Amino acid sequence: MIESVELELEVIPNSAQFCVKGFNPWTNSLRVKVKGKALKGQTNKELAAELGKLLNAKVEIISGGKSRKKKVLVTGASREQINKALQP
Repeated sequence: MIESVELELEVIPNSAQFCVKGFNPWTNSLRVKVKGKALKGQTNKELAAELGKLLNAKVEIISGGKSRKKKVLVTGASREQINKALQP
């Protein structure tokens, strides 16, 4: 059975590099920096591709397509695998 996990993200565009900055307890979300600009879906494409590489799974944006607050669906990785991949 393929496992799917939903993640809440707070995305920061126009950064020097892609990186996961950690967990924000106030918003209950992961802070993620991306290089792409918030124009014509550049940020969303980069977010899905880079997070997918990091987690070795398929990442799909399921809400917040035009917002900094996004919800993504990660398919093909368990919560344990995701937690391990996101550790500093």
